[in-house]
Amino acid sequence: MTSAKKSALAAVALFVLIAAVVLGGMTWATISSYELAKKNVAEEHVNLVDSARLRIESHVQGILNSEASRPYADYLDEHAVRPGFVVTRDRRELEAMYAVVASPVAESKPRYDWVELYFQVDEDRRLSSPQLTAEDERRGMVSAGAEPWQRRAAETWAWFHRMYSGIDFHGRVSEALCGEDVLPARPGVEPKELVALRQEASDKRGFRRSSVAESQKGYLPPEDCVSEQIVKAAIRGLPLTIEGEAEETSSPLSTVQIGPFAPPFWVEAGPQRGLKLAFVRECRVDADVIYQGFVADWERLKPELLKLISVPFPDADLRPVPNDVRLDDEVSAMKLHALPVVLDVPDIPGGTSAAAWRSVRGVLVISWTAAVAVLVVAGWGVRNLVALTERRLQFAYAVTHELRTPLTTFRLYSDMLSAGLVPDPSKQEYLDTLNRESQRLSSLVESVLEYARLENQKVKLHVTQTDAASLMRAVGETVQRRCEKNDVQGATSSKIAAEHRLSTDVNLVNQIAAVLVDNACRHARSSTEPKVKVELGADNGRLHLDVVDSGPGVDLADSRRIFRPFRRGKDADASARGGIGLGLALARNWASLLGGRLDLVARHDPQLGGAHFRLSIPAHHKVT
Repeated sequence: MTSAKKSALAAVALFVLIAAVVLGGMTWATISSYELAKKNVAEEHVNLVDSARLRIESHVQGILNSEASRPYADYLDEHAVRPGFVVTRDRRELEAMYAVVASPVAESKPRYDWVELYFQVDEDRRLSSPQLTAEDERRGMVSAGAEPWQRRAAETWAWFHRMYSGIDFHGRVSEALCGEDVLPARPGVEPKELVALRQEASDKRGFRRSSVAESQKGYLPPEDCVSEQIVKAAIRGLPLTIEGEAEETSSPLSTVQIGPFAPPFWVEAGPQRGLKLAFVRECRVDADVIYQGFVADWERLKPELLKLISVPFPDADLRPVPNDVRLDDEVSAMKLHALPVVLDVPDIPGGTSAAAWRSVRGVLVISWTAAVAVLVVAGWGVRNLVALTERRLQFAYAVTHELRTPLTTFRLYSDMLSAGLVPDPSKQEYLDTLNRESQRLSSLVESVLEYARLENQKVKLHVTQTDAASLMRAVGETVQRRCEKNDVQGATSSKIAAEHRLSTDVNLVNQIAAVLVDNACRHARSSTEPKVKVELGADNGRLHLDVVDSGPGVDLADSRRIFRPFRRGKDADASARGGIGLGLALARNWASLLGGRLDLVARHDPQLGGAHFRLSIPAHHKVT
């Protein structure tokens, strides 16, 4: 194996190793990035869902906290405050310890548009609403001039009053409050089963449910409320009595303890009214248990809640969960704690894999492009390194091979001349041979120096004005001289007018012609009728110089490499002795300097059978 092949194999092995490291690292990085992106996308989706749930829960809990701060007396038609005057129904003002005022709920619009009716269930299971008077309750309607919210309250009261008897407030609220541990159990007052249930649920409550209760506790300070006997007596303008006894009460104030709102439950209002939610809290007035709360319209509340998460989840939905329905673990995880609904959010578009790819594809494409670019640059560098090494080896081989013959001749002839071994009649022949070999060496050195100047871009053009006749005359002399030297028949012709004006570097064109003619003569010498034809032509503002020989032509494999430096045809040694393979490489570089190109038009000319080369340059070269 030659040194050139060994160097090429070593360079290829080095490149393969670099490519394996780069591609292997990129593949590992791609897989790792993709898997990490999938994990991040999944976690981000979960975080967005949790954030959406928390946003809705916080909003609802804020509303419940606000409603939890509403005093117990707001749910009564009228209540007493002190000190002040008693205002009777007939507008008489009586000075008394207490003044009777109307509930603010009855006189103002609810804080939230989706709240339809405030109600209270007393210890005798009587249902009442501070928004409706006794007469309104009996009639189930309001006056024609009432506000829209008053009309909705009356309509809600009409069906809610009918359905009230079927609602177990005590059971639903107690069950919902299990685990909250906000009101202490009262053994002996509450059933033992409920006491045990409360205690057990209190021990097992979760963080979220306890946090919901804790958030309302701050809004529920114990308060004192004027007893209803005092309020009723003050309204009638009667002396303050209890159960008909005309004596002042010894305990005019009742101690009120208010619990937080329990998780709401659904109230079926019928197909025409849609779903309704009942929010209820448990209050203890002395020893009595009273329930207070409000009825909400789900069709009004739902859009308000979905609007809170419309940015991350514009297609989300809140799906009601029927009362007393147990959910599986997967669906239960999406159920809200503050409402009996399940949050339905759409899956990630295209799935986790597609979303992960969308998130990393830009970086991966750039990374892979950069890696491929690095490999291309590395490959190009290795290729140039191999080519440079090969050219150096070829140059050394070609120059050594080309120098060996003349140097051997020089040494042999000079030794024979100096030793007096050459007869006098033969001395001139020996001297002529030494002169030819010196010219050959000079031409070799000049070619190498010229190639070095071209490689270093130190060649300058000398563009002059001339005509076709002058150019053809200079080229014709070169052709004639070269052909006679090689015993080859040379023929020149021109297809353009003699006076056709040209602007080019005549000397450089002549040098290119000399290289082409020398190359043609070397190959034509092996033919039976050695001949070289040179023709000058022009078309479309370009000048063409065609050189055709009668040699064996150019092999297909050689046609792709004959313009490379230090490359010779595979039959060069047998058919065309001499040269180091720089002629055509120099000629093509000179053609580029003139703004043209040198091409192999035909490997086998139809007429002469040899190679056909063409130099094509601008007829008027622009001086830069």
